[in-house]
Amino acid sequence: MRTNLSSLLCFAVSFGVTILTAQTREQRPRKVLYAPKPLKPAPYRAPMKPLVRLADLKAKHEGQANWSELVVDDKNNRADVISAAPGSKVARHLHSDAPEYWVVQQGRIRFEIEDPPGKFQTIDAGKGALVFAAERHLHSLEVIGSEPAIRFQVALADTTPVFETKPAVAEKGMEFVPVTLSTGVNPDDVPNPEGKPDRLLFNAAEMWKEHEGRRSWSDLAIRKNRAHANIICGHGADTKRDPGNRGHYHADFDEIWTVLQGQQRWSIEGLDPFVAGEGDVVYAPANRWHLVEAYGEGPSCRLAITPYPAGNHLYDPPR
Repeated sequence: MRTNLSSLLCFAVSFGVTILTAQTREQRPRKVLYAPKPLKPAPYRAPMKPLVRLADLKAKHEGQANWSELVVDDKNNRADVISAAPGSKVARHLHSDAPEYWVVQQGRIRFEIEDPPGKFQTIDAGKGALVFAAERHLHSLEVIGSEPAIRFQVALADTTPVFETKPAVAEKGMEFVPVTLSTGVNPDDVPNPEGKPDRLLFNAAEMWKEHEGRRSWSDLAIRKNRAHANIICGHGADTKRDPGNRGHYHADFDEIWTVLQGQQRWSIEGLDPFVAGEGDVVYAPANRWHLVEAYGEGPSCRLAITPYPAGNHLYDPPR
């Protein structure tokens, strides 16, 4: 039986599928198949939790300018929430096969990022900004201003920093040795749509101007071999809840979010629904249904992080 376009559009709107172009729909057909799924969701593995509130981390480290909390360490990603005192620096380094990116949650951070290869851009980023450094590109950061800066930092699980100059001190059991390696653009990386260059800076509050007149929108932030992230924004007042809509799940990978602006509401299989606010980190393991919605007054945005550039979403069949 042939599905007409209006039915397909209704399915997409109901279940959160992004509609881009007719070509995109042709390239990504959907059909009903049967997936094995545990009757009981697997428990969360430490350090991952359904919700890590930034306010709780700040309270835990009250009076400390420098602290770090590992919040995600799974087979795909490592994510830390890091506070650093004014003047703190991370020296120029690169990751040979992994991008690195940050969301500034408090204070101001000055990033230097090699882009294009051999030249550096300086980015002064404040609260709510997402900053991106591609693999094989040198980058550094420094906390500027008079208050500690807090950042949410994400990279691949097993990546290793390679420094431009030899650090004075190595971790116990390690040494720094001179090496040569490929730098610049990875020729086999996944290209951005329409061949667009990487965008190094995003700010959800300012991006509403780019989507003027729209109540909800999403923008691709990161699309790499093993890294993908979208900024997804809307208004809680527009949310029309459907009790039968479980959202979707991922069979082979977990999903991470952090709230960039306002509040968002999560329904994750096996948990009571909860609301997260700016700077909070949310995690859903593979094979757990999850549905995320804008919540509260005014605009809200989240950064949705998955490990693949076109990772599959498993939905209930249309009713």
